[in-house]
Amino acid sequence: MNLADKVQALYAEYGALKGVTIEIYKQLIAVSVKNKAASATIFLQGAQLAEYKQAGERPLLWLSDQCDYQVGKPLRGGIPICWPWFGDLAKNPDQVKDQISLDVVPAHGLVREQEWQLVDVNLIDSETTQIKLELDVQPSDLWPFPALLKLEVTVGRSLSMNFEVINTGDKAFSFTSALHSYFSVAGIEGVEVLGLEDVEYIDTLKDWRLSCSSDPLRVSSEIDRIYKNLSGVVLINDPGFARQIEVTSRNAPDLVAWNPWTEKAKRLSHFADQAFHKMLCLESAHLLDNLQTLAPDQSFSMGLNCRVSIT
Repeated sequence: MNLADKVQALYAEYGALKGVTIEIYKQLIAVSVKNKAASATIFLQGAQLAEYKQAGERPLLWLSDQCDYQVGKPLRGGIPICWPWFGDLAKNPDQVKDQISLDVVPAHGLVREQEWQLVDVNLIDSETTQIKLELDVQPSDLWPFPALLKLEVTVGRSLSMNFEVINTGDKAFSFTSALHSYFSVAGIEGVEVLGLEDVEYIDTLKDWRLSCSSDPLRVSSEIDRIYKNLSGVVLINDPGFARQIEVTSRNAPDLVAWNPWTEKAKRLSHFADQAFHKMLCLESAHLLDNLQTLAPDQSFSMGLNCRVSIT
């Protein structure tokens, strides 16, 4: 089915729903929803949420203005889904690495580049819209196990996401995953993150050493940390936008804090040299020792909830 036919089929099924629009961004299809409380846009490729915005407020998420919206190229920003490994496969647990026979594989797994199926848009009430997508993963050279992936996004006074993995095959498999959230900030130098004090983290920029700090997180250079076994709410205090972003993870005990800063920003694709000033990644995840193993017919779900308050 070509792009026009896909859009026509989606319009036939969902186009009559209030606040729902189907859009084409160059080579990619996006579904946008709007209700009295908020609006959001999600791309079928990667089931990638690109925008969430409360009515009358600024966007919650950062999305690069250099995205090229091409098939097979993940968008830089929003909330990509990383599965069945996170980041560089070589940095994942042996149980995950040993399942992969190829020498060269993409970063962050294989589902960011695949087109998911829109299976439902539910107008729950005047302030709440729910979007459901699925991906039927078939065995391949890249990933030898069948699985069904489900994503449920609830758009309302807060943003909620639930990601589910179901083992549909006859063999167990192991994986790591993350909801790779890029948050929009007024200026990274003025931001502080509360809720990570006294939580152990792995500093991947310092030989993966284990560290801990009693101070709120402030970013003044490149940062790439994995906070371990986190519990409770994380709060992004952004005085430049006069707001706080409350991030609560579900069944995702690890949190990755990332900002590329000046030098790495210049090497990133679809990323302006100065864009690091306007974003901060806080990624709900289960990594390393918190990998998951699913037997046949078993499932695992994780998620996050984001709420914005004006200060």
